[in-house]
This record gives sequence, C-alpha cells and structure tokens, in this order.
Amino acid sequence: MRQVTLSFATVLILSSATPLLYAQSVSLTGKNAKYQKDCDAGDPESCGRLAIAYQFGLGVTQDDDRAIALYRREGEIHRRRCDGGGAAGCTGLAIIYQIGQGVQKDEEHAVALYRQGCNGGDPHGCTLLGAMFAGGRGIPQNKAQAVVLYRKGCDGGDGNGCSHLGLMLEEGDGVIQDKAEATELYRKGCAIDDPVSCSRLKKLTQK
Repeated sequence: MRQVTLSFATVLILSSATPLLYAQSVSLTGKNAKYQKDCDAGDPESCGRLAIAYQFGLGVTQDDDRAIALYRREGEIHRRRCDGGGAAGCTGLAIIYQIGQGVQKDEEHAVALYRQGCNGGDPHGCTLLGAMFAGGRGIPQNKAQAVVLYRKGCDGGDGNGCSHLGLMLEEGDGVIQDKAEATELYRKGCAIDDPVSCSRLKKLTQK
C-alpha cells in the first residue's frame, strides 16, 4: 500500500487530526524527535503525529513510506490496547480503518470498533460512532441513533459530541429544532475546551 492520501478536510473532521493543526503552529524539529522517542516507547498518538509530519513534510523531509510505517505502528499499538480491553485503543484503531492509513480502508470494521470503544466507556468512540450513523458511513443512516450517541459522548466529557449534537438541534437536522438547548450544548462543549463548540456558541449568541 504505497499511496498515502488524507485530505485536509478529513484531517480537520477527525479528532485524531488535531496533531496536524498543532504541528502547523510550532517548530517541529525538536517535537518530531520527541514524537519518535515516545512512539518507540509505545505511545500511539506520538506515532500518528510523526506519521502526519512525514506525510506532509512538516519539519522533516516528506516520506510516504515512513508515514505508512508509522501509521501501521500506531495501528499495532491501538490493536494491542483494544484486544487488552482498552476502549480508547478500539476508537483509535477505528479511526485508522475509517481513514485507511496503513491498512485497507474499511468503514464497516471502523463502525464495529467504534461501537466496541463506545460500549467500553470511551466517550470519543461514542461521538465518532454517532458521526458514522449521521452520515450513513459503514452503516445505514440513522440520525435518531446519532443523537443518542452524540449525547452519550457529550455527557461522557467529549466536547466534540456536544458540538455535533448542538448543530443538529440548532438546524433541526433529524430532531426538533431547539436553539436554546443547542446553546447549552455549545456552552458545555466550550467548557470542555472544544474549539468548534466555542465558535458556534459565539455565532449563535450573536444572532
């Protein structure tokens, strides 16, 4: 699997993409060395951050082969954690299968892994599973189920779940429109340091 293709839009949508935004705002020369050290020590997030750096040439010479190897390393660590009962590991592995980095893209398998992560107690897994239901990706579209999962993610402390559910309520997308509740959800998400919630809260309260 030689090709590495990850659109910037996908990077922004998936929370695992946060490292790219972070990488663009700091000098990466020293950071990449730390990511390599932490990746070697078994930290999957550091492997993913370093993979992004090599994929886009951020602070290092762009190298698709190196990026693929690092994505695979990230996946292996997540898989071990998931198999060992770590819910967040299942969510991390699901993201890799949804994107198709270092593995064959498989959205149905991603859904199963998100479900495993969510049921295991990872709120981010619930949010991302909700997004799969909302978009009908890897599973038939079901916005009512998306609402349930976004709420579960938000209540569990995942600000992204708050912003997703808030937008559905603000726009009346699959639910009865309720801008008052949307405002409260954005406020809750913003308090959890979700920048999207903060932005939407500002726009909604200024209308």
